[in-house]
Amino acid sequence: MRELGIVAAVTAVMCLLSGVWLTPWETLYYGGVWITAAGFLLGLPTGFIYHVRLYQVLHPRGELPQGWFWRPLRYNSRLTSEERNSVMAWCYAGGLGFVIICLGLLLMAAGVSMAIFRGV
Repeated sequence: MRELGIVAAVTAVMCLLSGVWLTPWETLYYGGVWITAAGFLLGLPTGFIYHVRLYQVLHPRGELPQGWFWRPLRYNSRLTSEERNSVMAWCYAGGLGFVIICLGLLLMAAGVSMAIFRGV
């Protein structure tokens, strides 16, 4: 099953790269700008809400040391199963926003690379 995933990932990358060659660099770049902006619009508020919810749940029990907000994922294991749903949904949404930001930045980089490659 793992091999099927690898083949699917390689095939997807090849399809994306073939589309990069055929797409105008402006479309790639500005598409990446909009995708990055969408990732920020999703990731920043949900990441903030995740931090607030984690604080609301764990701080009253005294389970958050000073500076916890720099690496909050290490404290997710301290959540009970009832608390997990209300906190981790925001964590996953913020993570999705981060992935979208990364995809947008890759698309922007592809646009700049195509502009340089084509001598624009």
